[in-house]
Amino acid sequence: MSTVLDRVHRGPETQMSTQQRRPIEQYFPTEPWLEQYRTAIDENDAYADHSAGWGVDFDGSFVFQIEAVPLDSTTVADLPSELVEAVEDDLSALSADRLEAILEKAPAADRERIESRNGSLEERVTAEVRGTTMAALPDRTWPALRTELPAILDELITQLEENVADDGTIYAYLELYDGECESVDTMLDLDDREHGFRLIGDYDTWTDLVRGEGDVINMLMSGEFEIDGDMQKILQYSDAAVDLAEIAADVDTRFIF
Repeated sequence: MSTVLDRVHRGPETQMSTQQRRPIEQYFPTEPWLEQYRTAIDENDAYADHSAGWGVDFDGSFVFQIEAVPLDSTTVADLPSELVEAVEDDLSALSADRLEAILEKAPAADRERIESRNGSLEERVTAEVRGTTMAALPDRTWPALRTELPAILDELITQLEENVADDGTIYAYLELYDGECESVDTMLDLDDREHGFRLIGDYDTWTDLVRGEGDVINMLMSGEFEIDGDMQKILQYSDAAVDLAEIAADVDTRFIF
């Protein structure tokens, strides 16, 4: 279901972090990362050559099914360090009066959790955000707070809301045809788009592949990945399959989890 940021989401006068803020398209697994991957596929001559004829007279579209995304076990504090530092910097830049105004607009349960913590209001709000799991983050960042969080974190929350199924699965759709990737998309349900093939693996297996730490054909044969579709077609175009994995490994990527 990651090339990121040389640009910033807020003016340079508000950038306190010592680490570079990165763009959303660098972070895997997000839809913007998938768009960047599509561009890389279409710019790769080896893939174009090896996949000539793929999808002609058959449905060559693929769903990359990323299972067991660790939303429940990953907190904001566990995110890449530049994201954590951006959260801390942006919250520490808020005045006490602004923080009080934000807290006044919080749902009762969120306000009670923050008020039960120790320390200054800034420390309590920051601790609350840092300790929130990614699964709970959309529900625990009310509008007044969300507008004060780094733009990149707001974008990641949107990705969670719009592109991750209720069971924590990401379905990334690639329309592959005759040497090109014509479009990409994310789905919340497999029935959202017809597809000819599905590559299924858990999040850790996918990250190994995207890091360039595994051979996709060997991972299929060993059972690390499952394939739903004509395996003979995959083997017939095994060089193209390897190209797709190598292209992913070459994309400038940061891993959210």
